[in-house]
Amino acid sequence: MDVKRRLLRGASGQRVGHATGRAGRQTFGRLLEALLPRAARVPLDDVRDVERVLLVRPNFRIGNTLMTNAIIPALRARFPGARLDYLTGDTTIPLLAGMPIDEIHPMSRSYVRRPWEFVALFRRLRALRFDVAVEAGMGSFSGGLYSYLSGARWRIGFEGEGERFLNVLFPRPVCMHAYDDALEIGSALGMPCSDRPLYEVGDDEAVAALDVLRSQGLVAANGAVAPFVAVFVGGHLHKRWPNDRWIEFLRRLELAEARFVVCLGPEEMHHESLFSDAVGAQGSVLPPQRLRVFAAALARASVLVTPDSGPMHLGVALGVPTIAFLTSEDSRFYEPRGPDDRAAVAPSVDEAADLVLSHPRVRLRSA
Repeated sequence: MDVKRRLLRGASGQRVGHATGRAGRQTFGRLLEALLPRAARVPLDDVRDVERVLLVRPNFRIGNTLMTNAIIPALRARFPGARLDYLTGDTTIPLLAGMPIDEIHPMSRSYVRRPWEFVALFRRLRALRFDVAVEAGMGSFSGGLYSYLSGARWRIGFEGEGERFLNVLFPRPVCMHAYDDALEIGSALGMPCSDRPLYEVGDDEAVAALDVLRSQGLVAANGAVAPFVAVFVGGHLHKRWPNDRWIEFLRRLELAEARFVVCLGPEEMHHESLFSDAVGAQGSVLPPQRLRVFAAALARASVLVTPDSGPMHLGVALGVPTIAFLTSEDSRFYEPRGPDDRAAVAPSVDEAADLVLSHPRVRLRSA
C-alpha cells in the first residue's frame, strides 16, 4: 500500500474525512433550508397500493449494513408482493448475498470526484418510479436527501437531520442499543423485526472457509473443525486495542493452551510479522480474506474476541459467542447482548484473558 492510501486509511485520514463530511452536510443543509420547502406530512394509513419499495441506507460500514439487514424481512412482510430494492454503499454489498432483495443500487465515495455518476444513479432510480422509500438511518441527513432524490411518492422515516425530505414521519425514539433501531422501524411499520443483525453463509463460502481453516491446521482428516478462539485485532480509530496489549493477551491464551487464530484485516497487514512472531504452538495468523469467506470461517469459531468493530457485529449475526473489549462506555451502545456474549470496558490484560478463558464455550471445549 502506498503512503497516500495508508494515510487515507489511517486514523488521521479518517478524522479529516469525518470532519469534512460533517461540514459539507451542514453547509448543504443550510442551502436546502433556503431553497426547498418542507414536505407536507402524510399519515402511514395513506400509503397504499405499493408496488415498488426502496430501502435507503447509504453507508459503507459492516456493522451498519448488518443491522439494516434486519429490516429487510419486515419490509417484505409490510409490503407483500412489492419489488424491494436497496440503496447502499458499494463496499458492503457482499454482506447482502442471500437477502430477499430484488436489486441493489450502490453508492460510491468516488462520486465526490465524479459527480456525474451520482446524477446518473438518481436518474435511474427516478425512472424506476418507486412508491415508497424507507430511510433506515434514523433521521440521517443523507438518507433523507437520497430518499427525496429517488423520486419516491412516500418517503418514510424518523425525525432528525433529514426529516425535511420525508413526508411520512415518526417521532424519533430513545434507543438504548444500536440494534433497537431496526426494532423501532419495524414497530413503526407495524411489523416484527429481528433484534440482532442478519447474515447468511452460502454453501460455496462454507467450503472455501474449510480450506482456509485447514491452512491454519484446524481441520482433521475426517473434516472436523477443532475448537478455536478467533481474535480480531483491528478496529476503527480510537476503538482499537494497542498491539502490545494484544500480544500480551495472546500469551495468556497460549499459557492456558487455548487454540486461537489471530484475524487480520487489510489495515493490519503491515503488522503481520509482529503477530506471527508473537504466536506460539497454540496460535496462528490468518491474513485478510474475502469478506464472505472470512465470515464463513468465523462462523466455525467457538468464540470471537474483538474490539467494537464490524467483525463484532458479524459475529453476532452469525450466532458466534462474541466477547468485546471496549475502550469507552460509549461503545456499550453497540456491545453484543446475546446470552452467550460478553463485553468489558477498558479491561486489563488479566481481566480480558479471564473473561475469555472462563467462557463456557472455551472452558468446555478446552477441557
